[in-house]
Amino acid sequence: MTATLTDRYVMAMLRGVPGKQRADLERELRASIADAIDDRLRDGADPESAETQVIAELGDPARLAARYTGRPQHLIGPELYLDYVRLLKALLSAVVPVLFVAAGLVRFLDGAPIGQVVWDAVVAVLVTAMHITFWVTAVFAVIGRSPALREKLRVKWDVSALPALPAHRVDLTGLIGGAVVTTLLACLLVLTQTVGPLTGADGEPIGVIAPALWESGALYLAVFFAAARIGFDLLGYYVGWGVPQAVANAVLGVLFSVTVVWLAAGDLLLNHAFLAALGWSRSVVTYVVVITVVLMSLTDSADGFRRAFHRHPRISQ
Repeated sequence: MTATLTDRYVMAMLRGVPGKQRADLERELRASIADAIDDRLRDGADPESAETQVIAELGDPARLAARYTGRPQHLIGPELYLDYVRLLKALLSAVVPVLFVAAGLVRFLDGAPIGQVVWDAVVAVLVTAMHITFWVTAVFAVIGRSPALREKLRVKWDVSALPALPAHRVDLTGLIGGAVVTTLLACLLVLTQTVGPLTGADGEPIGVIAPALWESGALYLAVFFAAARIGFDLLGYYVGWGVPQAVANAVLGVLFSVTVVWLAAGDLLLNHAFLAALGWSRSVVTYVVVITVVLMSLTDSADGFRRAFHRHPRISQ
């Protein structure tokens, strides 16, 4: 017995249907096709062309099976898409800058050359970003295909979710100011170290930073922290500032302050010749530097959490 187009189409459609639904859907689909063919035959079409036209109008059998069974035909559906994007932005904006600094710091302390430090940090960031994107997408894809789970985890929106005015963002003045201050401090450090006002007996400038630390490439490590600092302000301006960003900002502050305190406690941070030329006590200056760095880190972290939980509008001029 030769299979008709209808037989072939029904068989193809039923491949995408659970077994317990196949019998009912097969009867329904065959009846629908037969009725449509009869209508065309009454209009004067021949049986073969009528069947071909009806089958063609039904379209892809796999798509028809998905419509019958309610199976999603997208990876992340519209009900979950906004939550998916929000979570992905929050994770990437919080994890990537901190990981970039942490990976660079570890490789630098291992004695790797600066080119290798940057390359390893970039690779670590890319691999982590890919993992975050993959697993978040996979989780949302599973949720989207489980009606009970989707209904349970879907965030119900109400008016209390409306943000303050303006939203929890870094204003443009803060963004520019933070970048300018960070850049000026970096330039001042370089100038003090290379063309500072103090010179030794050989005419070479006496820098603030210990020569061994400076020659080891500590400048590049400082650039890592400066880039991450500016990066956080950019994220706060373009993405928004929430608890994940505040936590990441605090972690970055801890990494920076611990590094500085460790160097200062080991007498590896400041240039002894610079302090001696000015007549300053090495221990006193070390304490001042440590206390200043720790206070700045704590203040910046507290400000990050204040911005994350800030509930009142702040209109920038």
